[in-house]
Amino acid sequence: MPTEMIEELREFHRFLTDKLSAGGIDLSPEEALDEWRRLHPQSKAFDEEVAALREALDDMAKGDRGIPFDQFDRDFRKRHNLPA
Repeated sequence: MPTEMIEELREFHRFLTDKLSAGGIDLSPEEALDEWRRLHPQSKAFDEEVAALREALDDMAKGDRGIPFDQFDRDFRKRHNLPA
C-alpha cells in the first residue's frame, strides 16, 4: 500500500477518534466520511483526472470523436501482448 494512502488512513483514524472522544457524536459512518471529505478536499490526482475529463468533453464538443472501441481494443491488446 502506498505510503501516502497509509498516512491518509491514519489521519482519518485520528479524525474519527477525535470525533468519538468528543462525545455526543450523532453521525452515521457515511456522514462521518462525508464530513472528512468536506474537510479534506480531493487530492491533486483527482483534480488532474477532472481536468482530463473536461478536456476530452471539450474535444468531443469540437467534433473529435476519438477512435472506435474495437480499434482501440486491437491496438491495446497488440501493444500489451494480450490475446485477441
